[in-house]
Amino acid sequence: MEVKIPYGKNEYVSVDIPKKNLIGVFDVEEKEKIKDTMAAVKKVLNNPVAADSLKALAEDRKNAVIAITDHSRPNIEKIALPIIVEKLNEAGIKNDDITVMIGPGSHRLAYEEEVKDKLGSVYGKVNYVCHSAFDSEMVDLGETSFGHPVKINKQFYESDLKIALGTVLPHPFAGFSGGGKMVSVGVASDETISSTHRPIIVDNPQASFGIVEDNPFYLSSLEMAEMAKVDFLVNGVMNEEEELFYVQAGKVEKAHRDIVAYVRDMFEVKVSEKADVLIVASGYPKDSNLYHVSAMGVCAVAGSAVKYPCVDKGARLIMVSPMKDGIYNHVFYDTLAKHKSPEEVVNVVGAFEEFKPGHHRAYGVAQVLSDHEVVMAQPYLEKDVFEKIHMSYAETAQKAVDQALADFGEDTRIAVMQYSHRMIVKYEQEVK
Repeated sequence: MEVKIPYGKNEYVSVDIPKKNLIGVFDVEEKEKIKDTMAAVKKVLNNPVAADSLKALAEDRKNAVIAITDHSRPNIEKIALPIIVEKLNEAGIKNDDITVMIGPGSHRLAYEEEVKDKLGSVYGKVNYVCHSAFDSEMVDLGETSFGHPVKINKQFYESDLKIALGTVLPHPFAGFSGGGKMVSVGVASDETISSTHRPIIVDNPQASFGIVEDNPFYLSSLEMAEMAKVDFLVNGVMNEEEELFYVQAGKVEKAHRDIVAYVRDMFEVKVSEKADVLIVASGYPKDSNLYHVSAMGVCAVAGSAVKYPCVDKGARLIMVSPMKDGIYNHVFYDTLAKHKSPEEVVNVVGAFEEFKPGHHRAYGVAQVLSDHEVVMAQPYLEKDVFEKIHMSYAETAQKAVDQALADFGEDTRIAVMQYSHRMIVKYEQEVK
């Protein structure tokens, strides 16, 4: 049976899987798309949750900073920024006094073409700056009640009007992206990011995909947003084709929780049978490099943040993603490569006193590698790139599947997960 697997932006690869072996091909069941996206954004800016309209908020402000997500997130910015800027103009804030701040967290800084794509029609009309977790000037706001240092971009904090704009997707620690995460990660210092990504958080059962209740990462992020005095949140839900399902605006916590309540069930993917072999496409835009595929492919289906995984120990995970941008994060890669086994990585990193962004990903991936063989099926990175970090390699997805069938036998049970970066995977027999 031919199965098409997402492979980059608007591209697919085909894999032949015997029908008798296939449990199913899984993806989220999308809700109705918004037809008039501009009208929807205008509506929530004018009628936000627990806040005055954006125009009213802006009327006594001299300047504004709009913090946005980087290229690794769906591009709601292209839709929303022109409308937000229009509202700020109507309130008396000129374009010269509006700055869009790209908040990549500890990711690399944005390339110019990525900035143009994100800003859309406001590119060249307003100012923009790329926040750096390592080099930007920070302001120290103290600590959250969880003991996390709050050091964030000084320009963002000192602006008269602070707006956070981004998308909501399942997240392994925060439960869902968006909300306060723009402050705790997007425009934060590496010290703040590292503090919230330590093993004590990663291993907390509430810091899991789809959970915000009693989640220490989520709650600490909300505290940081409050300490940063974020005035206004605009968050939406989009698919890989950047079609909009839902958008909300207003006070950070209430607007974000409104979105979570609406979309949580959409992201849940229930699997009725455990798989011997799981074929996983993390999906665009989370399939362009090894770091993101490890996060939203490997860890999204079998990591500690998956409360009800559809695989048992010993199952094989086949990642089908192009990863044309290479390794991406060398702290993550080098940490895995320098130790002789995944178990050693878990033990060593778990005891680290000095934690850096990327260590958390090495720790989480090593946990998965301790229980599963992970096969990276793509032709762009060499075999030794993966073998150095305790993974296996296949030149094509078909070769990986054929080898799995040979190794596991004629009764092999195979499941295919499409766009795992937006899934909350649940083995339905264990869901309470």
